[in-house]
Amino acid sequence: MSGTVPVSDLLSNLNDQVANGAALMKRSKPRQDIFRAIYKGQRQEKTVREVMNETGLTQIRVLNEAKKLGPLVEKVSNGFRKRKELASHYKKILWYARNPKKLAAVLTKVSPKVSVNATQVKVSFTPAAGKAIPITIADIDSFVKAKIGTKRLGPVREDLIKKGFARVVGEGGTFKDWGGEKSDLYTNKFRVKGARRAVAVAFKGKGTKGRLVPAKMGKNGDQIGRLFDEPAEVFLVAYCGQIDSAIVSQMHAFAIAKKAMNGQRVYFGVIDADDLGAIAAGYPEQFKLS
Repeated sequence: MSGTVPVSDLLSNLNDQVANGAALMKRSKPRQDIFRAIYKGQRQEKTVREVMNETGLTQIRVLNEAKKLGPLVEKVSNGFRKRKELASHYKKILWYARNPKKLAAVLTKVSPKVSVNATQVKVSFTPAAGKAIPITIADIDSFVKAKIGTKRLGPVREDLIKKGFARVVGEGGTFKDWGGEKSDLYTNKFRVKGARRAVAVAFKGKGTKGRLVPAKMGKNGDQIGRLFDEPAEVFLVAYCGQIDSAIVSQMHAFAIAKKAMNGQRVYFGVIDADDLGAIAAGYPEQFKLS
């Protein structure tokens, strides 16, 4: 399918990117300094040490503040990578971050208002931001045989849950765990809301204990942020236990930011032990959990 994009849409999407990027930094000089250190110059990546030297901040401060930059930077093994779509606009983003009154006057298509504190991201948004859409397994056509209301899934190894998902959708690729991964399973073979879509999933198995909260998502609590780095349209977290609402809130915030950055519809959801039990009951041949 081909077509043209009106100039007005291109400009409004750019305004979205600039305004939302600036909003993540407007009350934090350390965050602004880190963003500038990562983006200035021609190199695509900067090490943590280089950012420390440029900003005068400690390693812990750099890592903590960079995490709060959310979708503005990509975490890599030894540092940070620029977002290509933002690289040519980083000075404008910084200018608005340092001029909050000017930022407030920027009119965008979505206009989500973003604030960050030490523990969470808060986003308020207009009805137009409804393109960040929460879903359940009832919206996932690939799980149409799931038997809702059956026995909830008990503690199961993460790799067995992942293999079950892959078998159901017919994904034959190999997905090995490693420290820098963005997702545990990335595939375009899921069918969601009547269409085949690219899906990124983060799994948690019996190695994770108790209620799943953001702090248990990755060594640095940044796994959801890395999940949303994937070029996907649907983002899921699956766990063989109870999932705290803070996970959903964080996913919602990243979904809104993702939508603001690329202008596309974003779906997100969680799959807990009850849902996993329903899926396993509906697909016993694919979910071999022992």
